[in-house]
Amino acid sequence: MKFGEIWGRNDGSYGRGKCWVLVVEGIEYDSEKYVKFDVYVNDEDDDDTTPAQTEFAGSFAQLPHKHKGKMKSKTSFKAGLTELLEDLEADDDETILVSLTPRSGGGNVTIEGIKIIYV
Repeated sequence: MKFGEIWGRNDGSYGRGKCWVLVVEGIEYDSEKYVKFDVYVNDEDDDDTTPAQTEFAGSFAQLPHKHKGKMKSKTSFKAGLTELLEDLEADDDETILVSLTPRSGGGNVTIEGIKIIYV
């Protein structure tokens, strides 16, 4: 199963010491189960996209553990995008494709949103 969505960037300008960051917000999961998903980024403008043109942005993984009286946990995931966008030659594009690929425990995970910020 693969989930893909196109996400727009807020600002096209670059500044010294700043970078693009992908934020996956509100990841809610059962803390007693192992959860893992991979995050991939691709240039949305490419019509003939292949796996070789996709860049791996990172993985979210959560080992099972118990919290006193609490089974659900909520967190976020962040990954730097500046170099990935340059590698894809997408650093001046308005939109990119972000794909989340469940590896384990995907049926027990909800995500509130994905955004790209410039910090």
